[in-house]
Amino acid sequence: MRWVLELLFAVLLVALAIYAMTLLPRSPVSTTMGRQDVETAYNTLLQLSLSPTFLNALSSSICSNNTAAVKSALDSLIPQQYVYNFTVYLAGSSPPPCLVCASWGQKLLSVARPTGWAAASSSTTTSAASSSATVSAVLPDGTQVRMVLYVARP
Repeated sequence: MRWVLELLFAVLLVALAIYAMTLLPRSPVSTTMGRQDVETAYNTLLQLSLSPTFLNALSSSICSNNTAAVKSALDSLIPQQYVYNFTVYLAGSSPPPCLVCASWGQKLLSVARPTGWAAASSSTTTSAASSSATVSAVLPDGTQVRMVLYVARP
């Protein structure tokens, strides 16, 4: 009977040790990597929102539903170690001329690497945590948009 009590005590000690380790703060390395991911997302979006060439490509991609130019611009700016999801929403009351019936908040365009990756997916090829950045911009035709970029390390 004594060995059962000793075994129970050992199990309780192991459980307590595991519980205590889950309460420890995140390591400095993982915190730094998270900050780098957010920094990458915001720097990329700010560069893109200030580039007239990209904004023209984005405007034509929204109307033609051809995302090749937008995807190539994102692929050249976002390092290969990241997967991303770039989505553009209508932020103003005036939609682009090609989508006259679009309403506020409607998704206008979405591009991802790998194709089909969604930031909220729980696929085994994606990281559990993704970092997001949101920037507002005005397209050359006067359309106000909200650009959202999710990045994660696979």
